[in-house]
Amino acid sequence: MKVARMDAARILIVEDFADSREMYVEFLQAQGFHVAAAEDGIAALRSIEAAIPDLVVLDVALPKLDGLSVLRRLRSDPRFASLPVLTLSASLGADYQRVAMAAGATAALEKPCLPEELLAAVQKVLDERR
Repeated sequence: MKVARMDAARILIVEDFADSREMYVEFLQAQGFHVAAAEDGIAALRSIEAAIPDLVVLDVALPKLDGLSVLRRLRSDPRFASLPVLTLSASLGADYQRVAMAAGATAALEKPCLPEELLAAVQKVLDERR
């Protein structure tokens, strides 16, 4: 069942684990979204600078520049201050969610995150932005 419309949202998946990154990209593309990917924090910032997505799905534990640092940089730049960012982390508990939200996350999910769970969160964030 496809959920994206003709004016499909552009989503950037930032995940260092290749299998997870590919799974999320393929699943969201199959739903009709336009999806790009980055494997580290530096690549994520470059990708966002080149083409601002409608939503970023951002792993917290990334090489080169961790996800929370990426998020803080985005929030400090007026061009990206309101860009929706959904964080993913294997860290459990309310502390992770509190830290992610304090850094500026729009929403925070815990790993492992099934593609269907990610889709529901993506759809919710995008629906709230429309």
